[in-house]
Amino acid sequence: MSQASPSQTPAGTSQRQHILDTALTLMAQRGVDGTSMRDLAAATGLNVASLYHYFPSKRDLLVAVLAERGLLDDIVVTSPTPGDRTSRTALADLLNEILQSMLEVEDFVRLMMGEALRSDETALGVGKELLSITQESLERWIAEEEPQLCGEPGPAGVARLLRAMVIGLFFEHVAGVLDETDGAAAAFRRRAEEVAAILCRPTGSSTDGHGTPSSERDSPLAAG
Repeated sequence: MSQASPSQTPAGTSQRQHILDTALTLMAQRGVDGTSMRDLAAATGLNVASLYHYFPSKRDLLVAVLAERGLLDDIVVTSPTPGDRTSRTALADLLNEILQSMLEVEDFVRLMMGEALRSDETALGVGKELLSITQESLERWIAEEEPQLCGEPGPAGVARLLRAMVIGLFFEHVAGVLDETDGAAAAFRRRAEEVAAILCRPTGSSTDGHGTPSSERDSPLAAG
């Protein structure tokens, strides 16, 4: 395989960020397993020893990408639905936030999905760590913000359901089977609202013409 031509660090970009950006480009072309640290060193114009100073292994490099993209942080809703906060809008906003965050780093998510399907050990290990962190964040949010969603399964069970839904929706997007006539972002928002409407609808409650439970409409939760 031919060596990648060394690239210069763009003005205003740190050496560390340059390494991360170059690594993603190479891995998208060759896969995680097909990209050696020596290849990456050559592509960034560094020697291998200097590269290991920043990232001791490919796993450390992938984890750094996750951290740089904010995927290891607690979930924070940045674009809440206007108006009174209800269980339904809160859950829809949370799921939408996760999906939009994944869409912002779509190339990386596609890379990780593809490598996991090929059983690459490095990608599988990092993927499991990301799923575990996502599970913990969802459990914490459910227990602290919307404990009434739990029922018998508890926060862990509901978090597993939501996590599986998010992964499934993104896979639909990658496979090209998600209805995206008005764009992926809008499609994800609609699906997030659908899930919230299902999970937050009290059993036996009446609904208005839009399918919104009257008890949900009339009982906004205190913001906080």
